[in-house]
Amino acid sequence: MGIFSKMGRPRAESWSPTDDRYYTPGGFYFGGTGASNSGIAVSSDSAMRQITVHACVKVLSQSVAQLPCRLMEDVNGVKNKAVDHPLYHILHDMPNGWQSAPEFWGMVVAHMSLRGEFIAYKVQMPGRPLQALFPISPDRLVSVDQNKNYTLNYKISSADGTQTKDYPQSSIFHVRGMTMNGIRGVNPIEYARESIGMSLASEKFLSGWYGKGMHPGAILKHPLTLNAPAHANLKKTFKEKYAGLGTEHEFMILDEAMDITFPPIRLVDAQFLELNRMTDAQIAGIFRVPLILLQSDHLTTTFASAEQIVLAFSTHALTPILVNIEKAVYRDLLTDAEKERYYAKFSMAGLLRGDMATRFKAYQTAINAEFMNPNEVRDLEELNAYEGGEAFRTRTSTIKDPQKLEEVYDDDDEEDAATGGDENDTNKGQTK
Repeated sequence: MGIFSKMGRPRAESWSPTDDRYYTPGGFYFGGTGASNSGIAVSSDSAMRQITVHACVKVLSQSVAQLPCRLMEDVNGVKNKAVDHPLYHILHDMPNGWQSAPEFWGMVVAHMSLRGEFIAYKVQMPGRPLQALFPISPDRLVSVDQNKNYTLNYKISSADGTQTKDYPQSSIFHVRGMTMNGIRGVNPIEYARESIGMSLASEKFLSGWYGKGMHPGAILKHPLTLNAPAHANLKKTFKEKYAGLGTEHEFMILDEAMDITFPPIRLVDAQFLELNRMTDAQIAGIFRVPLILLQSDHLTTTFASAEQIVLAFSTHALTPILVNIEKAVYRDLLTDAEKERYYAKFSMAGLLRGDMATRFKAYQTAINAEFMNPNEVRDLEELNAYEGGEAFRTRTSTIKDPQKLEEVYDDDDEEDAATGGDENDTNKGQTK
């Protein structure tokens, strides 16, 4: 063993369960990452109290929640919804007895955004289809260790935290965000705690500013030397009468030749507006959410640019999350035999459908190019299929199905034989 192997690897500061700070608000027992340099303890829970973090997580969670997740079947290149498979309804409708699919997938994204990963217990009898997915709070995940055969073992605590139990990888559905070791997801709040802590600190300061009637402090001058009781009594009297909102216009009566001055502290000197804008942009960048989706007034936009922003958001923020979940379903919820023909897919058609005129023009192009048929288009618009709509047609309604083309030609031949159509057509041509 070399000297470098004995050296500790760089890692984020953490507190062990033997340290009292482990159990304080903001400690790792509560999903925290410790105190930031601003003096604010940042945890996943306290981070959600920061309005920009809350808005980013809400945008991501609700965006994914509205997208249907379907189990698809691919047989010799022909793809169809696997509605007869038990997993289809778990992914698309109800993962368990108390959550709908939108609630479940929205929670998955929220956990990934605030904790870096999501885990759920697979309710399943040996050799039987999956029955349900029971989500597990990230607070209960004690550790994830890799066995000698490279499978994973999950140590999860009970709901009351009094005992722990080991679960094999085959019993857990695990979705990781960005990962450094391939086993655990990276907690984004931990790595962004300084920016979030600074924003929380500025909010706390600003709240105190208004809470004290926009007078953060005052200097009282008394001509005499006050003893400790008199000093405490004077401070208490002024605080009770003049501190807080609603007292900024009260008459202040000074006696005994006292004088009062207020320090000239202005928010513009502290560059609060610029600081908040910078912090908002940094936090939004962590979650890859455009500021316009946070209802931010920092930027002006037009309809055309807004459409491109939504497209970029779908491409760079949502698609990586969706692909990550789809592959986790493939890895954890399908058997080896099922992996050859089944896969999960989120439909983003509803998110990218655009306005009606643009949508219908795209449908027309798809039908004319013969890579969509009318019934497939009607399905996207939640309309019922009609007989014959599964045929691929051009804009002149020429049927490209070989079998139907043969039927059309046979009908034309029979009509010509009965009416002498070929001879009449020839004579008409000679007359012209």
